[in-house]
Amino acid sequence: MSDLPPITVSELDIDRLETLLDKKPYRDDKALEGLRHELARAQVLPVSEMPDELVRMNSTVTFEVEETGKQFHLTLCYPHEIKGQPETLSILAPIGSALLGLAVGQSIEWTLPDTQHRHVRIIKVENPAQA
Repeated sequence: MSDLPPITVSELDIDRLETLLDKKPYRDDKALEGLRHELARAQVLPVSEMPDELVRMNSTVTFEVEETGKQFHLTLCYPHEIKGQPETLSILAPIGSALLGLAVGQSIEWTLPDTQHRHVRIIKVENPAQA
């Protein structure tokens, strides 16, 4: 991967994701090293201080794969939230891991499982209302 843009993740999301990654079957899954690396390099903020333009868990994100120009409008979810739900993207998917913590306008280069590189650019972020 080339130079990575700065990312910011909420304390709540990082706690939940690290707990998820510590559980079987994810604990020893080498395919999740990209997500682990992203969490390790993230700036962490309290939920109340998270800017609206940042991708967090359960954000609905409009993003573009720059190589193809194709745009997607998906909600970033935990694996157990995906079942049968259209328009969702698992945080465990390579592109899902790439989106977390990015802000509108930022791009990131990400390696897919087939070793192809893709550049993903954030166009819009819609976050759920905080309870």
